[in-house]
Amino acid sequence: MHNIFKYFAVLGSFIFLFNVGVFAQEDEEETEARISLFQGVMIEVDVFSAVMSAVNRETYSFEANMRINLGERYFPVVEVGFAGANKISIHNYGFRTDGFFARIGLDYNMLQPNTANTSIRRYFFIGGRYGISPFSYDITNVVINNDFWGENAIRNFYGETTTRHWFEAVAGLRVEVLNNIYMGWSARLRMQLNRNRIGEISPWFIPGIGIQNAGNWGFQYTIGYKF
Repeated sequence: MHNIFKYFAVLGSFIFLFNVGVFAQEDEEETEARISLFQGVMIEVDVFSAVMSAVNRETYSFEANMRINLGERYFPVVEVGFAGANKISIHNYGFRTDGFFARIGLDYNMLQPNTANTSIRRYFFIGGRYGISPFSYDITNVVINNDFWGENAIRNFYGETTTRHWFEAVAGLRVEVLNNIYMGWSARLRMQLNRNRIGEISPWFIPGIGIQNAGNWGFQYTIGYKF
């Protein structure tokens, strides 16, 4: 008898939770149905990269983005920027580059869509980006060992060109702090889609990605205005 009662109690709990989930999903679908598709355009600048450029004497990066709000759920994004580096290593090797980069992608809002009655509008999103950067770079004072003659030669490589492609997995948060003014952050995991060509000298810094071999993670802290 005790087992029968326990069975019906567990079954009743599952039925209750299922009904709650169904009603919540129906409420969310009704909310989304009341929201028009186009919800505005937001322009953002990355404050974090600007601050790091001010304190770092070797690298710099400045970027902004435009995101379109579709139904408070989907956010097509275009990001553009300019970055560069000028470094002299402890062995007197020199590296210099600068160039533009661009990313395009889509974010998906994981939170319940905001409505006209929402007091504080917030978004937690996940998404992806495709990035590209065509750039040139110089490498100077490269020591080349000659085992046959037993001498070293110093070479300079000017105007090396390459185009790098990569993918980014993105997660982040946006919150409206004042009327139409938003602040937030995003973390990124990057994966390069192409590597050095045969005979190509690897660039130390890639615009849009950063220092090679310094980890695949990136971070942004943005401020933006919604039009």
